[in-house]
Amino acid sequence: MASKVALNGMVFKKMLDQELINQKVADLAEEINKEYEGKFVDIVVVLKGAYIFAADLVRYLTIDHAIHFVRFSSYAGMESQTEIKVKIPLDMNIEGRHMLIVEDIIDTGNTLKFFVEDLKRNNPKSVNIAALLYKPDAFKHSYPIKFKAFDIENLFVIGYGLDLDERARSLKHIYQLEK
Repeated sequence: MASKVALNGMVFKKMLDQELINQKVADLAEEINKEYEGKFVDIVVVLKGAYIFAADLVRYLTIDHAIHFVRFSSYAGMESQTEIKVKIPLDMNIEGRHMLIVEDIIDTGNTLKFFVEDLKRNNPKSVNIAALLYKPDAFKHSYPIKFKAFDIENLFVIGYGLDLDERARSLKHIYQLEK
């Protein structure tokens, strides 16, 4: 597989190899299995970016769970927007339930904060977050990210579900924009 890819006139270099991603996803699933052993968990996948990560993650889970999907809009191209739009809402009663949000990437955390606050208004038993990628230098909030596979620099990334204008999601590796 190529160590670099070109997209929209930009060059991206390989940052995380598919084998390393697979190992970290398996490790993350083991942490989740331990945390929720003997409990039923509602897994909420944030579309579109997290679908590949979520599909791989749930294959390693041994806990009893259901999968749900939500979708928000907060990006235009490579820029995070301040307005968050709900495209696909979570349509269920979550009172007293364990909720695990599965995110592809957490940068500013604004969309996640919006969603977590909305969930907590409906009295779930717990709300935790599982993220493939976390950008600590970009994160603007104080709530905990309990499960995360990788901490990365505040660079734009594509591949393994992450896109640039709906392209590059199917790349097996994760690539970062060259500085």
